[in-house]
Amino acid sequence: MPQRPSFEALFRVSPNAYLLLDPDLVILDANAAYLKLTARSLEEIAGRRIQDAFAADPQFPESTHVDELLDSFARVLRTKALDTLPVIRYSIAASSGSGAGYEDRYWSATHTPLLDEQGEVFAILQHTVDITELHQLKGSMRSAESAGQPAQQIEAAIISRARFIQHEGNQLRRLFAQAPGFVCFLRGPGHVFELVNEAYQQLTGHRQLLGKPLRDGLPELEEQGFIALLDEVYRTGEPYTNRGMRALLHRRPDAEPEEVYVDLVFQPIIERDGRTSGVFVLGSDVTEQHRSQQKLQEYHEHLEELVRERTRELLDSESARRAAQAALMQAQKLEAVGKLTGGIAHDFNNMLQIIGGNLQLLRRNMSDDETAQRRLDSAVGGVEKGARLASQLLAFASRQSLQPQSVDVGELLGQMSELLNGALGRAVQVEVDVASGLWPVLADVGNLQAAILNLAVNARDAMGGGGNLCVRLRNRHLDSTQLAGQPGAEPGPYVELAVIDEGEGMRPEVLERAFEPFFTTRKDSDASGLGLSMVYGFVKQSGGFVVLESDEGKGTSVRVYLPSRVALGGQGMRMAAMSEQRAPAAVSSEQVEPTSMSGLRILFVEDDPTLRMLTGEVMDELGHQVSLCESAEAALKQLEQHPFDVLLTDIGLAGMSGIELVREARARDASLSVVIASGYAVDAREVGLDDLRTMLKPYDIHQVRSLLETIQAERAVAGRG
Repeated sequence: MPQRPSFEALFRVSPNAYLLLDPDLVILDANAAYLKLTARSLEEIAGRRIQDAFAADPQFPESTHVDELLDSFARVLRTKALDTLPVIRYSIAASSGSGAGYEDRYWSATHTPLLDEQGEVFAILQHTVDITELHQLKGSMRSAESAGQPAQQIEAAIISRARFIQHEGNQLRRLFAQAPGFVCFLRGPGHVFELVNEAYQQLTGHRQLLGKPLRDGLPELEEQGFIALLDEVYRTGEPYTNRGMRALLHRRPDAEPEEVYVDLVFQPIIERDGRTSGVFVLGSDVTEQHRSQQKLQEYHEHLEELVRERTRELLDSESARRAAQAALMQAQKLEAVGKLTGGIAHDFNNMLQIIGGNLQLLRRNMSDDETAQRRLDSAVGGVEKGARLASQLLAFASRQSLQPQSVDVGELLGQMSELLNGALGRAVQVEVDVASGLWPVLADVGNLQAAILNLAVNARDAMGGGGNLCVRLRNRHLDSTQLAGQPGAEPGPYVELAVIDEGEGMRPEVLERAFEPFFTTRKDSDASGLGLSMVYGFVKQSGGFVVLESDEGKGTSVRVYLPSRVALGGQGMRMAAMSEQRAPAAVSSEQVEPTSMSGLRILFVEDDPTLRMLTGEVMDELGHQVSLCESAEAALKQLEQHPFDVLLTDIGLAGMSGIELVREARARDASLSVVIASGYAVDAREVGLDDLRTMLKPYDIHQVRSLLETIQAERAVAGRG
């Protein structure tokens, strides 16, 4: 699209004479054609009323029709419509010097009102044509006609030219008023408003600006640097351009300044002599575009922040996922090791059962041999030590026999103070920090004491030459997020037991294996590697979990979480039920004495042939009728063929397990008394069997006799013997 000339340019270069006045008929501006036509400079006439700038000839006042001119202006102000003076006689001074003569001149003038937003006249544009020559031609009309050129033709040519000039003036006025941007012209070094269009009036709040210096019309702009910029443009004659310039304008009376943004050009107006006469201001209000861009930028920044936040969340989520996955793998590893350990303990108990049983039987035949008795006592001691080791393994496998009860752990710590001080020595300073209002837990007191002592001794060993050891108790309410990586742990209230040392800490590879049975970094012969394993198994069996944190060279923190008593619910009932089962007993030295009542018909199922033969022999000597089977399948066939009073079976059988055998046997004969022999505690409710009796390995002759006597008495009362 071709570039359109600015209104200022058209106004200045137009060959037609234009004069701009305010409603008081004070001259605001005149273009070069007007100044040339009237032989005046802008400095001479600007700021003066028109009747003063062009005063009447004092000697011949009739040659200057001032009243006719003022009447035309009055009509414009009254009707707010264009008014025309086709011909007006108005003599003007031929020179601006003193004592100058006057020329008798004739003019054709058009007065056009410029209206503001309220429809009021804020300026008048005068288009003037000097038609003195036209009047002079009237005297020579006859000579022209005699030359063959009709007077009508001459008159038509002049009128056509006048109409063209008038049309050009109207076009200039429309361009100025309807310019899409804001436009104003500031005259002289004081930057006096001589021209403003409607867009400029809207931008500045429709204030009366014409004839006023910028400092008076828009005083708020001075402190914002605009007047200094105009001074620089006027002084140097160099234009100034800026985009998105911020300004604060008082657009409404008694209101706070409004923020606007403008693209603008300050263009100096250079006269022929090289002087700057004023500054033409042209620009556009880009406030809405700026705000849209600002909102877009804010949205972009917000979007970037959301992306960064989401990225952080993803990284945190991935980190948490990896940590949870590592914790889960560690838990699964320990679970697998626990199952393996439980199986080893079971087989170990079987061997102890065989050794212990044979030692009991040998003791009867060597009652008078002191040397043999001493050796038997030594062997029995070895069996008892093995039984304790098996118990520790079962503790890690969470299969030990517990006797849970309501425990105030803070009170328990107070009772253990002397024990801890004695075990740790004077080099270790113990700080006990117990929160008020501590919740009770349901736990086996003996095992809980052993766990605390184990953790304290481990901390002492880690600190070597001594240091500060903190034992801290707190209530904690944990949600599912905090329990991530702790399989089986339920959200709810827990009691946290933290044991924190200042020792050497653990390397990552040591930390990963710390709970494994038999793993230890200690060099002395007393280190079994079962301390942390027992704590882990006991806490897990009690419904809690353990968190181990350590930095090499900075110490270790072991945090034990035990569910509070109110949170245990049915689990607490199951643990209490398990506490009713008998704990493993040491090998007894009592002699086998037959029962005084008639014997029971016992079906004994054990896959270890030595243990099957030994236990069968013991029960036979007690006066019972015993049938031996090595598998559950063989036992079911025996049950089909013969009636029995008691089914005594090992829990771990090849093929069908002892639990499955008991279920099947009970389904066939509800009156059958059933006993499960196991190296770990079995919860009757968990396996879905009522009145299930258990006998923990390794058991001795006394336990077997006592169990069978109890069953025999119960069956006699029930009339089933």
